Amino acid sequence: MRIIGFFMRIVLSRELGAEALGLYQIALSFFYVFLTIVSSGLPTTISHMSAKYKVTGDKEAEGKAVSASLLLGILFSVVLEAIIFCFKSLIINATSTECFTIILCLSPSIFITAVYMSFRGALWGRQKHVANGFAEIGEQLIRFALFVIFLTTAKSPTVGAIRAGCCYTISCLVSMCIAIFFYFKNGSVLRSPKGQIKNILKSSFPITMLHLLSSILQPIIAIVIPYKLQCAGYTEKEAIGLFGIVTGMTIPLLSLPSSVVGAYSTALTPEIAESVALKDKDKLKSHIKTALTLTMFVEFCFVPIYIGTGQEIGSFLFNNTTSGYLLAKASFMMVPMGINEITQSILNSTNLQSKGFRNYLMGSIFLIFALFFLPQYFGIDAMIFGSAMSFTISSILNIITITKKLQIKGIILKPLCLMSTFVLPTSMLGHSLTNLLKCTLPQFFTVIISCSVSLICFVLLCIIFDVIKISTLFASFNKLKNARIMKKKKTA
Repeated sequence: MRIIGFFMRIVLSRELGAEALGLYQIALSFFYVFLTIVSSGLPTTISHMSAKYKVTGDKEAEGKAVSASLLLGILFSVVLEAIIFCFKSLIINATSTECFTIILCLSPSIFITAVYMSFRGALWGRQKHVANGFAEIGEQLIRFALFVIFLTTAKSPTVGAIRAGCCYTISCLVSMCIAIFFYFKNGSVLRSPKGQIKNILKSSFPITMLHLLSSILQPIIAIVIPYKLQCAGYTEKEAIGLFGIVTGMTIPLLSLPSSVVGAYSTALTPEIAESVALKDKDKLKSHIKTALTLTMFVEFCFVPIYIGTGQEIGSFLFNNTTSGYLLAKASFMMVPMGINEITQSILNSTNLQSKGFRNYLMGSIFLIFALFFLPQYFGIDAMIFGSAMSFTISSILNIITITKKLQIKGIILKPLCLMSTFVLPTSMLGHSLTNLLKCTLPQFFTVIISCSVSLICFVLLCIIFDVIKISTLFASFNKLKNARIMKKKKTA
């Protein structure tokens, strides 16, 4: 589903342009702060509890947990909706009237998400991949269709950005209806939440705080980066345009391999929770080692592609060479980004949520420092550098926590060093091939051939040096066939 979301990014960037896309991204960054409270900790906690109750066969307890999550989510959403209206002037002053209008169009999604994420969390825990798949497919396809219809007929890019917010809300409503249908269709029930509210609050709080901190950073970035760029000599239009290019064009490409990592972490969560419930340490270690190796492999596969052919990719997809230039420079950021995501999932699944939040907080401190002090020296590159270092710090701390608490050693260093080494020759090959082919072939074929050659060579090197086994790839692919469409994407 992240693939569909990726194509929606292309539609957005082409129809809105850099400046209107920047406005839309700023509005989304504020909106995500509110959405995070109802869409992170609660469904993740319900997923863990549902997996545990699946082992014990206790549907009544699961029904109580889901009811408690629904009650809390609805309560939070009502409060958050009120906050949006109470702080209208403050939001407008921090952004613009157009951004607040987009936020209003998005705001019903807070309540809708509060309802359906609890149901989907239970479906995740019971590993009902097909059911969640239908919910996600329905949401993303409806959103994509509405984007195409309403954005292409918009009178101006700003009107298109406002319409995009409405499309987002409508598609969430579709997903909610499908998730509720499959929850009850699978024989699950709702029961009195008495006795479960406290447990869910306690388990979900660290996860919610982690994601809330991440969401809070987004509007900070959306305000600070354009302001700092203007202080460095850029005009307001240029600053917002650069921010729109990074957040609306470059970062979605950097997040593309996370379609696999995100799906794998979603599928892995209930499996690890079951291993913890059954106290099966060998199976737990096997899951963690496989997850980390696969994550690094998937992320590294894209690094030589983006380094070697990044500028052509940006030009072809978005008709913007700057996005491709930044893509090539930021490609290594994908590796710590993926490791951070999978390790956070592991920590959440093993009841180490508080440790994960602490580690993320440490990484975020460096990001805030970079945002405030580096743009005047490095321009928009400061955002990329700060994000990369933030993910790196959090990932290292997460690995140390997993190694120490779960007593699993030697899980990352060897494959990380080998794959880092393989990037150099495969990137040079892709870059040379791109320069050779673009003189004789259309841009489409240049991109396809160069990317394919870089990818194939990298994969072959990993197989030859036994970094990844073919049997592991096929086994992981079979696991992901149904799971990859489960991961919720809220970036379109």
